Amino acid sequence: MHRRGISPYRPARGSPDQPAIGTDGAPRRRMLFAPRYLPRLAATVGLFTRYGLRDFAHRQGLKGIAPEPEEIDAGESPQDTRAQAIAFRKRLVELGPAYIKLGQVLSTRPDLLPNIYVEELEQLQDDVDPLPFATVVETIEAELGGRLSKLFTHFDETPLGTASLGQVHAAELRNGRSVVVKVQRPGIRVQLADDIEFFRELARFLVAHTKAGERVDLVGVIQQLERALADELDYRVEARNAASMRRALATYPRLLIPKVIEGYTTERVLTTERIRGVKIGAISPLARLDYDFRPLAEELIRAYLQQITIDGHFHADPHPGNIFVVLPGTENPWTPSETVALDRRDAPRTAHTPLALVEERARQEAAPLPGDIDVKLSLIDFGMTARLSTRMRDGVIRLLTTIADNRGDEAAGTLVELGDPIAEFDRQAYTREIASLVARNYDLAIGDVQAGEVMYELIDASYQHGLRLPAELTLLAKTLFNLDAVGRALDPTFSPLETIRDFGNRLTAERARKELDPRRMLRAAMEAGDLINALPHRLDLISTRLANNDFAVRVDTPQIEILLKGLQKVANRIFSGLILAGLLIASAMLMPHRRSLATVGFWVAAGLGVYMVLSIWITDRRGKG
Repeated sequence: MHRRGISPYRPARGSPDQPAIGTDGAPRRRMLFAPRYLPRLAATVGLFTRYGLRDFAHRQGLKGIAPEPEEIDAGESPQDTRAQAIAFRKRLVELGPAYIKLGQVLSTRPDLLPNIYVEELEQLQDDVDPLPFATVVETIEAELGGRLSKLFTHFDETPLGTASLGQVHAAELRNGRSVVVKVQRPGIRVQLADDIEFFRELARFLVAHTKAGERVDLVGVIQQLERALADELDYRVEARNAASMRRALATYPRLLIPKVIEGYTTERVLTTERIRGVKIGAISPLARLDYDFRPLAEELIRAYLQQITIDGHFHADPHPGNIFVVLPGTENPWTPSETVALDRRDAPRTAHTPLALVEERARQEAAPLPGDIDVKLSLIDFGMTARLSTRMRDGVIRLLTTIADNRGDEAAGTLVELGDPIAEFDRQAYTREIASLVARNYDLAIGDVQAGEVMYELIDASYQHGLRLPAELTLLAKTLFNLDAVGRALDPTFSPLETIRDFGNRLTAERARKELDPRRMLRAAMEAGDLINALPHRLDLISTRLANNDFAVRVDTPQIEILLKGLQKVANRIFSGLILAGLLIASAMLMPHRRSLATVGFWVAAGLGVYMVLSIWITDRRGKG
């Protein structure tokens, strides 16, 4: 999501939106090998040539910039594959927040890394020391414009969690409401800006010189990283995302999204209601006996399908650590449905601020509170979201429904429409593999089918066959993969494809009803009437021009001029060659009779030949430049 005033850094010269060119129009020399980038370059190349990834790096065309095996410390290349992947993850943490975020982005790209590394990167957590409490207090007081003791009745000095970009503390507002406060680390923006500029240069180099760059939109990967960091570094973006998701999911009464405390939220401080719940993986066997968690899984999948296919804006990081089970009897905030049903105030407050207006719409659109709700799911951390264009949304709908209905050929066709095939792409072989893959997963038993894993396999097959897919699809695959894990944790027998199939059928039926809407049909009829009224006059103009021999058709072929110039050049060279050959033959025939004249002819032919060779050489070199 590109927003003005949000990105912590300006696009560097040579960014994808601002190509690096010189005053003569030629590309400038890349700055990747500038002295200030050499330590980062060595560390980054080391990531993909050590830790068991040497063969992978050579296959992707990184051999030329990789150190040779004897230069590698044997202690940094453990033999066990899992240990190598763990070492790779730990090294990312050591390199800093930009590399941590890069690892999180790479965890969505099984087309770039082996699966075991992707699995390890999915568990990537920031292993950093907490901020000094004095720094936390200083940041909060500077951002909120008041003393900490006046803003909160209680503020826990021990953080609930720490990360490379910030940390979270529990607190209590003056009105007694329990909240969590996220505080950004000072100086983090400057540190990240230079790393992102380096990643841009590295991505362009890999695109130009490696096999992976031909098949994968590496610049798009870095743009995805940049957008994620830009959003996460402005907590107002996360606040808007949370409020938007709370409104969009107000029709799902089992889903709880904490409300943002707008007066306590700025660019570097975010305050939300506190959720007291149980992590998905910590649900006790006794709770499974007391409550039915299957409706939660179904509602969560339907909510995400709505975000992806209808809203075009979805929470892109629903891993089990960001989803809690809220059991009855715990002190927690209300959903919009509960607010409407349980709020006993005679006159609700009038909304004035942007987030308050969104909350008011959430209450207006909230579904009636069912009487059978016992447990709820709560989603937190909306720093990473994704938006899909209308074309991408339509493609995703077709892709998900064709997978759910075992129509592999149509799934392959949809992927080709969304992607960008390279020169050697074999569509028939690709279609056969995709159809086989979809059929193989369709035949699995219920509970074994994983929509996210199927998407990952589709992306990997596309990469192998030379079909470059947009970065949004890999982020979607990551989201579905996490949802699979959440669904299985709630109900081991839950199959997401059944819910996808039902949702797709309802969406198709709803679109068909909209197409039959009387107003839409009336508009179409009016447009058809305008066409029919204008048709006789247009036909009369065409027939008149035909009769007067004044009818012309213009065909625009942008490359025809280049082709004609090339043909003219070939013809000139052939004609010059014929003259040179004729001169040589004539001189040879004159040699026995007029030796002096024949010698002159040979010299002329030699001069003409040298001129032709130099002219061709100079012209061709100028053309390449």
